[in-house]
Amino acid sequence: MPVTAVRARVTPSRATGPASPLSCPRRHPHATRSLEGADRRRALVALAETYHLTQLFLSFQPAPELVMLTGDRAMTAAQDADSPRAIAAAAWYVNHVHRDAGEASEARVEPAEQAAALLPDQDDPEHIARLGLLHLAVALSYAKTGQAGDAWRYWDKADAAARRLGDGYSHPWLMFGRGIVDGYAITMHNDLVQPGKALQIADSLDLDRIPSATRRSYHLIETARAYGMAGKRVAAVSLLKKAYEESPETIQYNLHTRGVLPELVKSGPRMVRDDALGLARDLGVPV
Repeated sequence: MPVTAVRARVTPSRATGPASPLSCPRRHPHATRSLEGADRRRALVALAETYHLTQLFLSFQPAPELVMLTGDRAMTAAQDADSPRAIAAAAWYVNHVHRDAGEASEARVEPAEQAAALLPDQDDPEHIARLGLLHLAVALSYAKTGQAGDAWRYWDKADAAARRLGDGYSHPWLMFGRGIVDGYAITMHNDLVQPGKALQIADSLDLDRIPSATRRSYHLIETARAYGMAGKRVAAVSLLKKAYEESPETIQYNLHTRGVLPELVKSGPRMVRDDALGLARDLGVPV
């Protein structure tokens, strides 16, 4: 079977999405076993990317155990493909899973560092973007556990990769580029309980540099989180509404949003309580 046929079988359309996101990767891994050599490795890379798409779909569903499962299977497919690029992408998504689950920083940092070590030192945008992405993953992991020095040391490495690629660069599906490096600095300052510094970054963040509604919505939510931490709840509600307009699916299952809306409805500034209530109803958040 030609590898192009296998790719068509295991990879759903990015434009239309999978007809059944859960069944596609489960039903078709056997397609890779009918191939050998380079064709099999290419098919396994395609299967890993399919698991990434499935993981992204599941991240908007109340199914954390399935998100973890697809992350692990993507890494297995990437390792079986013996592809440093595929392993790097899988490590980024696995890092997200473990970080959101609140696991120890070592569980998130070590796989990312190991994947980074596999990438050849080449002046190739695909390699530079993946290396920068992995450094960003490590930075976020350290910030999550309050290790500011290590967090900013790795963020500087991600920043250097973004500078090498240029301000106009954004990876076509990993989205690494100037926009998300700056955007995730907001998250890092939030996790380090530095809302003032987060808002300084937000003031200069150019969302147009991020060609993903999901990522734009996420960074708007994180900016709202910073405003909330700073006691500026009117601005927080305004940005949560903007994040909803950008991508309803992203904000619907965001833990910060679902946690803060009931409080804003009950004890937020009176001028925005109705706005908070309307958003909570749109998102199905009990208040």
